[in-house]
Amino acid sequence: MSHSQFARSFAKPFFTEGTCVFCQSRGAARIASSHALGRSKRRPRSIAAPTSAVSLRRPYASSATQKLDVQRLRHDVDERSRLGFYTLTKKQGALHMEAATANSIVKEFLHRQKTMDHKSNIEQLVSRYKTSVEDLASLAIVTYRIPDLSDSSKRALLAPSQHKPLAAALLQGCAQAEDPLAIIQILTAVYLARMDVVSAKELAALFPQSEIAKYRKSLAKLGLEAKSFALGPDVLTLQGLFAENEGHKEEAKSFYIEAIQRGHFKYNPKSRHPMQLPLITPWNALGYLLKADKDPDVRNQAETYFRRGAIEADDPLSYYELASFEERTNPKWLQYTSKAAASGHLQATLNLADFYRDVSLKESPVLVDSRMRDALNWLLGWKQGSAVSLAREWLQAASNMGHKPSTLHLADYCKSIHDEEGEQSHLRRLLDSPSSTSEVEAWPQLVQVAKKRLAGIT
Repeated sequence: MSHSQFARSFAKPFFTEGTCVFCQSRGAARIASSHALGRSKRRPRSIAAPTSAVSLRRPYASSATQKLDVQRLRHDVDERSRLGFYTLTKKQGALHMEAATANSIVKEFLHRQKTMDHKSNIEQLVSRYKTSVEDLASLAIVTYRIPDLSDSSKRALLAPSQHKPLAAALLQGCAQAEDPLAIIQILTAVYLARMDVVSAKELAALFPQSEIAKYRKSLAKLGLEAKSFALGPDVLTLQGLFAENEGHKEEAKSFYIEAIQRGHFKYNPKSRHPMQLPLITPWNALGYLLKADKDPDVRNQAETYFRRGAIEADDPLSYYELASFEERTNPKWLQYTSKAAASGHLQATLNLADFYRDVSLKESPVLVDSRMRDALNWLLGWKQGSAVSLAREWLQAASNMGHKPSTLHLADYCKSIHDEEGEQSHLRRLLDSPSSTSEVEAWPQLVQVAKKRLAGIT
């Protein structure tokens, strides 16, 4: 798997306890919109075109009033969404200040934005609210993730939300003050944008190229001090990624090795912000760099770093890559692939589904090795059809991750056993839109297949 594949597929949950903050926040956004839009219904004259004789003589008043009301309504929706999301993220530990304080800071930053540069704005807010630049960078990252109204028809009535450009301006001010978290977030977006990650492109596009060049210089400066702060390994890893991307492989290797030496193999909640953009770990970055080398001896060195990531950091991506050094008939392949799949690695999940389907075959080539037969004795000796049932369970897991080919396979299976309700349920899932409005449908052909089958056209 290349860095670009990692960038597209790798994702970890931000929170592990209770309902995730993003799911909760959608509810907060819906509540905010219902309150705000409900209030607009109590002011019909400010939205509807006036019909009095006076208003007919002044047609410009109607459009001006309506525009003002739309702006007021967007302001109301945004503020309610902010307060709800800040409350949730404070509870989950992603926001390091009270919701009301965060909202006051944001409003004050906005008020001064037209009369003050971003860095000075940030510095004054730090002094006024007795906080840190890092906490304001954290606030910026949280603000960027505030969900907008889910109802597109309601969104169309309003001006665009300013949360994303506001968050970018906050990040810019923090980065100009050389805050590591802000610089890492911005440059991670820049790097991932090069890998065609749509969501990262959206964030990276909010920063001027002239500023990005300055942040690269700040990154190099931070790299010299990497041992003195928790985000040091991320700084070094980013330096390595940019160096590798620009063809300086030996330099990249040096950065990765230093990042590994200073890295956090054991989970440390303070080592990264829970809403930071995903960044490949240095052991996997170095593993991929070595694995891509033409020299087979160098390629074999990659296994060492993937093994460290798997065993010492329990890294699912490392487990997935470690499995590639084993034969599919070896129980170690099954052990490593199962670890990766259990942690939500999509390709490992698909590989397990294929594996158990092959196990179910008569005279399966997977079972040639006696060690694998012994490892699967619990399954083979249980009951007939148990292997293929397990294959379907892993297909269902892949489907739950949004892999639509797996969903179609499940629909076909339901059809084969005359489970019409199950078939239609899976076909309807194929019609689901991508989770983000910035994402493009990856399997448009399968969506058309589902539409035809649901319409009775086979």
